[in-house]
Amino acid sequence: MRQLLFVIVAMFFATTAFGQNTFTQEEETIINQAYEYSDNGNAEKAIAIYNDLLKNHPGDPTIRYEIAYCYNILKQYQEAANVLEAMERDSCATGQAYAMHGNMLDYMGQTDLAIEKYKEGLRLFPKEGQLYVELGTVYAAKEDYMEAIRFYEEGIRVEPTYAPNYYRISILLCNSNEPIWGIIYGEIHELLLPSSERSEELSELIYKTYNDSYKFEGDTLRCTLTTKNTISIDEEAGKLIIPFEILYEVYSESDKDKETIREKGHLDMLSLVEKRKKFLTSCFEGDAHNEFLFPIFKFQQKVLAAGHWEAYNMYILRAGNYDEFDAWYEENQEKFSAFIDWYNQNIFEPTADD
Repeated sequence: MRQLLFVIVAMFFATTAFGQNTFTQEEETIINQAYEYSDNGNAEKAIAIYNDLLKNHPGDPTIRYEIAYCYNILKQYQEAANVLEAMERDSCATGQAYAMHGNMLDYMGQTDLAIEKYKEGLRLFPKEGQLYVELGTVYAAKEDYMEAIRFYEEGIRVEPTYAPNYYRISILLCNSNEPIWGIIYGEIHELLLPSSERSEELSELIYKTYNDSYKFEGDTLRCTLTTKNTISIDEEAGKLIIPFEILYEVYSESDKDKETIREKGHLDMLSLVEKRKKFLTSCFEGDAHNEFLFPIFKFQQKVLAAGHWEAYNMYILRAGNYDEFDAWYEENQEKFSAFIDWYNQNIFEPTADD
């Protein structure tokens, strides 16, 4: 069953820009028509509608933003940039407008100016997650991956519910020598946007990243989720300082892994479900290592306590091997539905205080 249909309630953290203004009912109908035009390849008609609306709402920033967006759809990037630059001169541009302006400059090959525009936007809107993701993406394209990661992480810190930063950093880190963080960020994206195409992509990537991390060296199975291998001693406190990444590998290991990989050529989903459970229960047992009890692991503890561990993890990993997932689902439909119902009442909501 490749097309499994299920619904998870998605949380929306922004309202439509037009909702902030006063329009007549007739104008709202016209605006909805303009949306339909722009979504269906008729951006020119949408622009005409928006320009007509400006007669009664001169200078309205949301209408002007939509006009710029339509020019973007038409790939008339300079026209879009002109609209956005005028908004900036009138001090009515939002953080999203600065992000779009930077994109237009980048599309026109003016990457350095785009970076300046994004950073100009950040000085005015330091909590605008989109500006961080755009900067990170520009630096990733320049192969300056450390700078890209820095911006993605800062974007996550200041606007933790803005999913694109998680998506971008997960893709980057899953293909790096520290894939454990790519798995973690990818899982958070799946929880924030559970029914999106990007979450489907990340589900497959997480499964693949786990399996790609295991390699046999002779008879020894090596796990390469991190390159960190140094443990230090805090002589004053009299204890070992073990990096989180090393703890993750140590508490995730199982003697069954070698047998499973030899037999099947990979770790199946249920083996990964157990591996992830072993880490969660062992690493934080008796309040040990609570400095690493990040919000995602606190949420996992809630899932486990509620009795939905297997269904939750099968959801997270589902796209990695739909043959395995579908076979499991056929036998566990009620279990999966119970998890979905529970999640709709217990949605993961990271905050800037976490």
